[in-house]
Amino acid sequence: MKELKIHFLNTIWSDAIILENNNHYGFVDTGSKFYYPMVEKHLNDLNIKELEFIVLTHFHNDHYGNIINIISNYNVKRLYLKHYYGLDGTTSSGTTSNDEYTENETKVYNEILELCKVKNVDVVYIDDFNEYNYDFDFFGIDIELYDCKNRLYELYSNPDSPNYGEKRFNENFNSIAVFIKVNDYNIFLGADVTCSSYELEDVKELSIKMIKTIYDKHDINHIDLYKSCHHGGTGTNTLPLCNLLKAKYAVITNTARWLDGYKTFEYLKEANNDVDILVTDHQKYIFTINENISYEKIIDESLFLLLNKD
Repeated sequence: MKELKIHFLNTIWSDAIILENNNHYGFVDTGSKFYYPMVEKHLNDLNIKELEFIVLTHFHNDHYGNIINIISNYNVKRLYLKHYYGLDGTTSSGTTSNDEYTENETKVYNEILELCKVKNVDVVYIDDFNEYNYDFDFFGIDIELYDCKNRLYELYSNPDSPNYGEKRFNENFNSIAVFIKVNDYNIFLGADVTCSSYELEDVKELSIKMIKTIYDKHDINHIDLYKSCHHGGTGTNTLPLCNLLKAKYAVITNTARWLDGYKTFEYLKEANNDVDILVTDHQKYIFTINENISYEKIIDESLFLLLNKD
């Protein structure tokens, strides 16, 4: 019987998720930089010295923010990511991008890669494989990464693209997600994958296409544990997506008070009235998946709220 623990740290508008398998650990995103004291405390409380991997789902600072700190202070074996080309049409906060923004992001990206060389971290660019998904083994548990295409680069560089030479889309359209099947339980960590209604087929309803691909591959029809796409915010948890997921547990890395303008909770409940919706504003959650699925809630004040971030 396999067992996986998933630690959802108490971040808001940011993801820092730890996977644990028999005293081996890996990260899916690392949280915004100001969360590092909380991330470091959690790692040290678990006496973690070594990390098997970091998966960087896309190049936004609320996901890559602590990679440099973590690689500097812990033995990280491997980093999975896509190339970053500075083709953002909008920033991580949704404002219009400019040269200063992309130059700064490129600088940080290069700093991460240089540090990986110094610390002997194996860097795997998943967009080099020209495949839709990429799998790797985590001590007997298969970690599946989905949508490995570099969509921003393809749309920008392809002469047949309607957006050839245009910096129109942001890194959320480049986001990968993680699927894990543990025993009879299906886990989908949605990163910031979009469910855009754009007519352009290359970026339309990416999360729905992804879920359908996963269902076909594994002959399944629901997700037991769902980490909400894009922190429960706009353009993600549409009713068609929620109906497809039929999630039993939904973790939203946000605070409910900032989701009032969205129908995330309503749609998740409409799709499955028994769904257990968990937000990470004042608590972290540690899920254990083995013959059953359960979680522990740990109260822990959010640095985001303490700093009055809006």
